[in-house]
Amino acid sequence: MTARVSFAHRARAPAVAVAWIAAFAGVGVGVSVLLNQLPLHPDPRWWLAWTSLASVLGFGLATWVVGRLLERRSWEAMGWRPPTGFPCALLLGAGAGAVMAATAVALAVGAGRAAVAARGEWAGWSWTAAALPLSAGFLLAALTEELMFRGYPLRRLADAVGAGPATAIVGAGFALVHLGNPSATAFSTVNVGLAGVWLAAAFFSPGAMPLAWGAHFGWNATLALGFAAPVSGYAFPLPALEYRPGPHAWIDGGAFGPEGGIVATLVMLGGTAALVAWSRRAPGVQAAS
Repeated sequence: MTARVSFAHRARAPAVAVAWIAAFAGVGVGVSVLLNQLPLHPDPRWWLAWTSLASVLGFGLATWVVGRLLERRSWEAMGWRPPTGFPCALLLGAGAGAVMAATAVALAVGAGRAAVAARGEWAGWSWTAAALPLSAGFLLAALTEELMFRGYPLRRLADAVGAGPATAIVGAGFALVHLGNPSATAFSTVNVGLAGVWLAAAFFSPGAMPLAWGAHFGWNATLALGFAAPVSGYAFPLPALEYRPGPHAWIDGGAFGPEGGIVATLVMLGGTAALVAWSRRAPGVQAAS
């Protein structure tokens, strides 16, 4: 009887966590869908920014309503007041993401014979006109996915089952929602899962949510704006540059972009290891209870 009671008690915490996360997802998805129905017709170049803004508002509201008002969790617990300070963590994350993306592309070019070529149509203003709406879109899209997968959901699950299992579960979910992306493969799905682990390591580091948000943005923006490479299977054509994958998709990811090849595997593993080492050395990190 004691064993049954103990098992029921242990099972209750994950079940309650899942119920709260389901409520969070319901609010976030519902508000996002509602906002996307508004009859606004922005410039098509801003489509990513607009759709991402609706999701940011939806899941931001869900964080406030479910996490802050109903569960009374502090902004510190949900990662929004990091020990490093918000601006520092955001900029550090963006820089780290940019360096990792550039490293992945360099490996793709060096080992996989991918190429980043000039298209012969460089014009400073034309590139800027294309890059500005995309930059805003990547910034908001990165925040959307961090609100959806890290922040409140990851913290809530980690409190119930521990940081390691929560990271694995959320990383698997992060990978699965990218299965429908163009040119997705088994290899790309594994790598997106590893990216989820990397971003969770950023969340549990002294930089918390701003670091994860910045890293996510830095990675995506550098791939697309710096090298014209596909991001998770989506191409964002820009003046001046053209990315051409090499003959071996298992190295450079092929049409999915570097995230689909071993270059991303190596970079994600290295980035995760660096974040874990940093967190272990730093006092007062927001580790899961």
